[in-house]
Amino acid sequence: MTRPQHNPTTPDAPKQENTVLAVSYLRVSTKEQAEKGGTEEGFSIPAQRQANLRKARELDAIIVEEFVDAGESARKADRPELLRMIEYVRKNHVAYCIVHKIDRLARNRADDVTIHLALKEAGVILVSATENIDETPSGMLVHGIMSTIAEFYSRNLANEVAKGMSQKAKAGGTNGKAPIGYLNVTKRDELGREMRVVEPDPDRAVLVKWAFEAYATGNYSTITLREELIDRGLTTTPTPKRPARPPALSTVHRMLTNPYYKGQVSFRGASYDGLHEPLVATEVWYRVQAVLNAHQVSGERPKPTTTISKAACTAGSAAPDSS
Repeated sequence: MTRPQHNPTTPDAPKQENTVLAVSYLRVSTKEQAEKGGTEEGFSIPAQRQANLRKARELDAIIVEEFVDAGESARKADRPELLRMIEYVRKNHVAYCIVHKIDRLARNRADDVTIHLALKEAGVILVSATENIDETPSGMLVHGIMSTIAEFYSRNLANEVAKGMSQKAKAGGTNGKAPIGYLNVTKRDELGREMRVVEPDPDRAVLVKWAFEAYATGNYSTITLREELIDRGLTTTPTPKRPARPPALSTVHRMLTNPYYKGQVSFRGASYDGLHEPLVATEVWYRVQAVLNAHQVSGERPKPTTTISKAACTAGSAAPDSS
């Protein structure tokens, strides 16, 4: 996400001979949070920014640089703007690093200690806009407790999410985005409750089905199959940020090996009968796996295909139609 070009300080920011300088760090963990509200920054980033500005005023400090990690998990310490901020405070004289909450900075004790130590070595005091932490013994105690709580929350949330995904898979539901050939659809039941289901994509399902049946003949390699699929008009499913495009070779291979197309959902190594409509008969799917294995052993040397060339079609050739 491109950071907005603006001056984080306010017009009435204090002007002093010995100006106290600060940096502001803002973060949301998902792209949805970063965009929620119809603006580039959503709702959360501006709210954090205002809180950090208020804290800077309390400290009689001026925020000279702002760092925004939008859609970056605090479970990762290699966030680009966090790394840039640490590099910035090492090279510039800054008194404070202001965060909205400790959990914006880190979600585990190890990363929290590492980040805090890097700031301390640069002579920077970490300040929370909403929590009472400072460099005093009691402030450090609060800091440690808040960091531990953040780690517990993160791990517990991950476990709850995994538990929910496991239950959904066992019931035959689809976790996440459905593969090419299907669409995630939101419907309402007779009571008006929202239901998220998966349905065949009217534009792509027939091409996916053809791909399995064609590859099962042994007359295609994944390379020639991809070329034929592109000629027939197969594209990836577009998203708000990514237009439809021809499938990559890896996409075609993933498609051919995915048991989802024969009606199964997988989660953490286990398979369950899915609620979605299969696009491929079970015996066809297994024939495809056998051909894939045979091609892998032989280095996948493509056999001559039985597709009709455009010239043959124009001439009215009686060659068998591969479609």
